[in-house]
Amino acid sequence: MVLFSCKKQNKDTVTNILSDHPKDSVTVIKKEQPKKDNECKIDSLAMQTTEYNGITFYTENNLRGSGVINLSINKSTEIFNMDKTSYGKILVNNNDDENIYDVKLPKVVIAREIIPDSEHRIFNFDAEEPEADKDFLIVYINKQKKLIEKKNNNYSFQSWDNYIKTAFIQLTPEVSTTSKQELSYWYKVLEIKGDSMQIKSILKTDCDYIEEYKNVTKWIKWKQNSCKLIKFNFCY
Repeated sequence: MVLFSCKKQNKDTVTNILSDHPKDSVTVIKKEQPKKDNECKIDSLAMQTTEYNGITFYTENNLRGSGVINLSINKSTEIFNMDKTSYGKILVNNNDDENIYDVKLPKVVIAREIIPDSEHRIFNFDAEEPEADKDFLIVYINKQKKLIEKKNNNYSFQSWDNYIKTAFIQLTPEVSTTSKQELSYWYKVLEIKGDSMQIKSILKTDCDYIEEYKNVTKWIKWKQNSCKLIKFNFCY
């Protein structure tokens, strides 16, 4: 489930990353993130979002917390464990236009969507509502709760329903009654009711990545408990 930019240059970058690391990425993520009984199905290669300065970033099918927090990182930010010990840092390099961020995190990072390059600067995390803690944001990194100070960071929060409605949707074989052709279309979300959503296919002109279109409007089962059965895509 890749979350990627819709610019063709970035599509090629993602493709090259996957082809250059066909086995190592699977080995690393399985070793560092063992599957638990309550975890969703995962295809490690397809879940990779990007690589940046030796760190491989993945998304996941498991929806954690109450929604998604987007951080606008303009100055160095520290990430803490729940006991307030340091977990990692995202440092800002004001003198480097190419590598604006020096990311001090594990070599494998699972989060909703992190693309730290200077073009995108995306830091999205599954999270609890900001009101859950007075001083800290509670976000999920590598399937565990982490803390980020509120007072020194610009952030916005979206509930899961609102976040999903900002995304384009692709279906997977996990969605029942889906034809092979329907797997190639992109969709927008019209309505969400629990585990079901109504989707409508979008035109090829809406994003450079869309290669097929047919007018389709239908209801689907998009998740099973906290496991999503669809792909989220964005046109940046």
